[in-house]
Amino acid sequence: MMIGKRGVRIALCSLALVAVTTTWAPAGQAHAPAPLDCTGRENITYGGLGLSSAPTSVTVDGVYHCADPAGHRITAQYHTEGTTTATCLLLASNRSREKLRYADGSTSVIAYRSGPSARLLGVNTAVLDGVVISGRGKGSTARKVIQTLPASLPTDCVLAGGIRHTTAFTHLSIHP
Repeated sequence: MMIGKRGVRIALCSLALVAVTTTWAPAGQAHAPAPLDCTGRENITYGGLGLSSAPTSVTVDGVYHCADPAGHRITAQYHTEGTTTATCLLLASNRSREKLRYADGSTSVIAYRSGPSARLLGVNTAVLDGVVISGRGKGSTARKVIQTLPASLPTDCVLAGGIRHTTAFTHLSIHP
């Protein structure tokens, strides 16, 4: 069976069309935010956690080490400001905004609301659920797990203005 010049042209055009459409689709998806899985450590400063549930300020500075499902790694520094009604004895609600600055210069802002929290054997674990409200991954959901170890004496709750500082280990997941 012989294929004429017209048949060769049709076959080449069809092949080119298939190549263009299959290579175009992933490029179009490359701009969609990829899920990120991050671990980190943060320094938390309180206005003074005591026995009262009066609102107090919370400032957090930390670093995340993140990876996407393909294994690409990126570091992000972050800063959070918010308020909490937590006490030394009870974890409580908080609302905060966390600003991430990635090593490539991009940024994200996550608005958190509190989720479940528990204290077991002196380790405080809090879960914050949120949404990326601007920047990289805008519209994605975020979940942050914070684990703090006792860094001060129990008497610090009632003396000298309460607990003012602690360190925490964190895990952040961002999903489109």
